[in-house]
Amino acid sequence: MKKKHASFCFGVKRAVDRVMKEVDKENGAIYTLGPIIHNPQIVEMLKEKGIVPVDDVKNIHEGTVVFRTHGIKKEEEEYIQKKGLESLDVTCPFVKRVRKHAMYLKKHGYQVVIIGDKNHAEVKSVLSYLDNDGIVLQEPCRIEARKIGVVSQTTLDRETFISVVTGLLNGADEVRVYDTICRSTQIRQQEAAELAGLVDVMLVIGGKNSSNTTKLYKIAKKVQPKTYHIETDNDIQADWFEGAQKVGLIGGSSTPDFLINLVDRRVKNL
Repeated sequence: MKKKHASFCFGVKRAVDRVMKEVDKENGAIYTLGPIIHNPQIVEMLKEKGIVPVDDVKNIHEGTVVFRTHGIKKEEEEYIQKKGLESLDVTCPFVKRVRKHAMYLKKHGYQVVIIGDKNHAEVKSVLSYLDNDGIVLQEPCRIEARKIGVVSQTTLDRETFISVVTGLLNGADEVRVYDTICRSTQIRQQEAAELAGLVDVMLVIGGKNSSNTTKLYKIAKKVQPKTYHIETDNDIQADWFEGAQKVGLIGGSSTPDFLINLVDRRVKNL
């Protein structure tokens, strides 16, 4: 059983399509700052086509620099402009929306709180455009400030979002909240929980470094203990399916159709 929102989300599909068009132009080397999306198989596929992920923008001296879906840091963008490097911005529009709201809140005197993972590329990017003048929270915490403005990582789960916002209400005169969780992420999380309740085994497919896939896994596992997070069909173990009649499949927002189809075929063969 597969759900409708099982493969690439809008932002990821848009990014991969635009980068592939850039390859077709044959205008020289193409680099991404970190992986363009959090899916190792797609990153490897793009590397074979000459799209190389690098960790430090200062190691790029020519060619085209791709701004990945999660966004890049403000200082990285400034460096690229200063050096006159060609660039291709494929930052997800919903990530840019988080940045826009966060910058607006800071400009109008709010203590900005980003609900999310401080180590995630998206959160680091947004924080940099605030000149690192923001607070990142993943758990409820009281903050003493007159005005608090809140945004969230696009792939955040709603339960965490609500609990952190609720915790902030006791510490400020005013709390202004922008719900910046991606709509696609919300639907996918709902579908993961629904599907997990209908099956005997649940497979969540996507990169182990993917925040949204990991959250899908945790959500599904709460409902169906026999839930497994896999990257490819090679991760599947036959003993997972003993006595199972129904198996559910769902992919993260950066998981391509072909990987889901390979897993589907392997499960059916078992």
